[in-house]
Amino acid sequence: MTPILSRAAFAVFAASAFLPCAAGAAEVPLAPHKAVYELSLLSSKGSDAPTSARGRIVYEFNGNSCEGYTVTFRQATELVSAEGRPQVLDTRSTTFESGDGKTFRFRIETLSNGNRTKLLEGAAERTEDSLSINMKSPAPAKTDLAVVALFPVQQTLRGLAAARAGETTLEINAYDGSGDGQKVYHSLNIIGRPSAKASDDEAGKTEGMKEMQRWPVVASYFDRDKPDGAPIYTLAFEMWENGISSNLRLNYGDFVLGGKISQFELLKPTPCEK
Repeated sequence: MTPILSRAAFAVFAASAFLPCAAGAAEVPLAPHKAVYELSLLSSKGSDAPTSARGRIVYEFNGNSCEGYTVTFRQATELVSAEGRPQVLDTRSTTFESGDGKTFRFRIETLSNGNRTKLLEGAAERTEDSLSINMKSPAPAKTDLAVVALFPVQQTLRGLAAARAGETTLEINAYDGSGDGQKVYHSLNIIGRPSAKASDDEAGKTEGMKEMQRWPVVASYFDRDKPDGAPIYTLAFEMWENGISSNLRLNYGDFVLGGKISQFELLKPTPCEK
């Protein structure tokens, strides 16, 4: 059975609705928040695809451009194979990104049926033309890459700026600690026309968001060495002006999961005074 890729922890929320929070980058302030997404199977194909699936994502975002940004994420999914065998896959991650987008720390743990299958832990530093990665787990390792790459919040800031400018595509190199912790992905984002029509999820029912603009986005992630190959992972979602993402479609190749917000809470923001 195809596993839930460890990229999910990044792709849902590094693409997590292009966060509008750096100084001068947005008109609508960042919204610290907690969201719970209920997952269901939308489609599957092939003999290795699950015949049923259900799960949940719990996501919490906090921080500002002074103190940096923290994200906690957990995705637990039960997949049932064609032979009727269930498998519970559980991805848990915590990340920190500095407000200037130059430092990133991460811990990503993956479990299958309660047993840990992978632990990635490390930190990275970036400049305008290079990336330095220091891994702590699964083994100490240092990698220096001559590549222009962005960490998750800076990726999202770039994306929101593109959407507001009316651009329909955005290509960047993305690093989030997933995969083996030392890999940079090529990301292609397709941005649709903005909409302010009523939303059918819990976020859209929140005061202050009912008339808020949002964009449909499809984000695809490729092996940087094979940019013309098939995407490793594709995520579609609605991108709100205040940094919320809703109506998820997680495409793992042989099956697609949908994610609807069932619980939503805006958290108290921390003032940033520069």
